[in-house]
Amino acid sequence: MTADEEQRRIDSFRQAAGRFASGVTVVTTALDGHLYGITATSFVSLSLNPLLVTVSINVHSPILDEIRASGVFAINVLGRHQQQVSACFARRGRGRSKERFDEVETRTEATGAPVVTGALSWFDCTVHTMLGGGDHIILVGEVVSAGGGTGQPLLYWSGEYRELSVEEEDRAVEADIGRISDSLSVQLHLHGMRTEQLLEAQHAVEPAAAALAAREATDAQVAQLRALVEESEKHVQDAGRYNPLSLEFHARLGLLSGNPAIAASVGALNRPRESAYAVHTNAERATRAVGAHRRILEAIEGRDETAARRLMTEHLGVVAQGMHC
Repeated sequence: MTADEEQRRIDSFRQAAGRFASGVTVVTTALDGHLYGITATSFVSLSLNPLLVTVSINVHSPILDEIRASGVFAINVLGRHQQQVSACFARRGRGRSKERFDEVETRTEATGAPVVTGALSWFDCTVHTMLGGGDHIILVGEVVSAGGGTGQPLLYWSGEYRELSVEEEDRAVEADIGRISDSLSVQLHLHGMRTEQLLEAQHAVEPAAAALAAREATDAQVAQLRALVEESEKHVQDAGRYNPLSLEFHARLGLLSGNPAIAASVGALNRPRESAYAVHTNAERATRAVGAHRRILEAIEGRDETAARRLMTEHLGVVAQGMHC
């Protein structure tokens, strides 16, 4: 292979590897009153038994000697607000300071390795193994303690820092709430929730969800809710197609409330609600329900919290009457 061919192969590899989106971490250690840190993107959770994590560091990085000598290190996963922290430890002459870093606030946990304040998560480790891997050393750490907070990650993709878009954040939040709701919904369904209990639960949370949606929902979210109502109206003659859309209207209001507890509670009623509604739906009741959904939607569009709460309460009352009949 010629030198040019080898260079093209390396360039192709870098381009392909750069298409893998990764989080950004700072690896730190402490030794004899000095602190050391370096930015790294090759963090991997390795094992639960024992608790092991890995990160790869260039074989020429001076931090490796410090980690060998200290026997400890911390991996700090950065949040999207910490791009400057990443840049601080990525530049030449990075990450060596006496007792404290000049630009980054840290604290210590179990091992004495610096933990970056505000990090999305952190892993405080003792050295388990250091393995050779070409021009990098694979540092395997046994986790002594770990922790973190909430927020969105700082991402690195195709040679640049990235952030989740607002839409992606919303989808991530919805997915988290959805997993909680689904788990509880299955348990309620298996438990055999009675119709009276379902109606009581709906009356407890759904009027509040509608009122909060009138206050919190964005215009784009309200437009999606309108599209859902309009789609359900097309299928009032077909209970099999109408019911899922009707259920989605209620679940969507929970998400639009902006309150994760209310959203999860409303979503958790989906399976019991599906079972109860399926045997009571006909074209007349579906048409009446769509009308109620439209009025609730209009109150939300008008940002009228009081009307949204009242209309949802009235709607649930009509639904209860139909079920008791």
